[in-house]
Amino acid sequence: MTSLPGGSPLFRKIMTSILLASVLFLSLLSIVVYYANQILEDDLLAKQAEFELQNIKSLLAGDPKAQLPRSANLSIYLNSRDPTQPVPQHLVDLPEGIYHDIKLDGKNFHVQIASIGDDRVYIVTDITEIEHSEGLLHKIFLGAWIILIVVLFFIAFILSRKLSRPIAQLSEKLSSINPDQRGVRLGDQFADDEVGRIAQAFDSYTEKMDSYVEKQMAFAAMASHELRSPLTIIRTSADLIASRHDDPAIDEHLDKIQRASANMANMIHALLAVTRDQPVENTFEPIALRPLVVEIINSLQPEIRAKHIDIDNSLDKTDCVRADKTLLTVVLINLIRNGVKHGENSSIRIDMADSNLSISDNGFGIDSEDLQHIFDFAYRGQNSQGYGVGLYISKLICDYLGWSLRLEANPQGGIVAQVRFSQ
Repeated sequence: MTSLPGGSPLFRKIMTSILLASVLFLSLLSIVVYYANQILEDDLLAKQAEFELQNIKSLLAGDPKAQLPRSANLSIYLNSRDPTQPVPQHLVDLPEGIYHDIKLDGKNFHVQIASIGDDRVYIVTDITEIEHSEGLLHKIFLGAWIILIVVLFFIAFILSRKLSRPIAQLSEKLSSINPDQRGVRLGDQFADDEVGRIAQAFDSYTEKMDSYVEKQMAFAAMASHELRSPLTIIRTSADLIASRHDDPAIDEHLDKIQRASANMANMIHALLAVTRDQPVENTFEPIALRPLVVEIINSLQPEIRAKHIDIDNSLDKTDCVRADKTLLTVVLINLIRNGVKHGENSSIRIDMADSNLSISDNGFGIDSEDLQHIFDFAYRGQNSQGYGVGLYISKLICDYLGWSLRLEANPQGGIVAQVRFSQ
């Protein structure tokens, strides 16, 4: 069962993306408005001061002793009239130019200093109220920003929930499908949008998979019938010939036929078994490992003698595992034969400890590059003498039975194959 949309990773990603984009947009908008307000305010005050400057020039041009304009928020000073109307001391040393937001005695002033002929004029505008209004505007902006973020949070929550719900529903339906189910179709359960198209693509895929599985099951059924019957005939005929002849020359050939047919029967059983989703428990039985390994070693004697391999079967009589005997036999044959194939005048040791069966050899080993792909189908290393199928089948069987199979380099040379049986 998947989590609810409100707690799904997709929901959180969508919501986080919307919130981040919204916060970024609002922040940029607020910065733009703030600086635009500052620029407009400075421009307006500069134009007002320039207007007053031009007005004073015109006024003084007509009458050098004319009364200077003055209002509640505007004060104008001339150096030439300093005795009667002294220039504020904090302005005297300032060079010509425009000064915005000079603070004095808790008030804010906009000051423009310019020359009129040989005289110097100071135009001082009290902008305290403007600054208070600007501060209030900033607080309003901040409050509106916070409120919008809260509103956007809820909008993002609703949108994210709406956008992620169909995907969460599709994920939930996909996770609830049993591998044994056939003919599952989801396309008609979703709207004709991106999620619906994903569902339709899944339907197309499952339709092909259903066809593939049906063919696989049909092949398995046919293989079970068409291959086992000839093998039974071959084994029975070989046993009959062995019981009725007295020519030692053909004993070796009959033995090869019997061993090959037995191995083929075991392999067919293994391949048919791993096509099932779950192991059939009623085929499991307690199996003593030592006598089974002895039997396998005897069946491989021609190969063992040809390569002068010494095998040390260190398994104890009490070493036992509950498994399907045929599947276990296939795994052990492949692992022991693998040690034989990769050795010459070497030795193989087989022992077990804590449900971990170890088959180690000191042969010429396998390259580290080959070890990474050793369980790949039909993969053959540089020194391989087989077809790259034995270990692949062994891995399939171990996975099917819930066992762990791994191969690693032997510090003494060669490789170590380990099978950890499930308890």
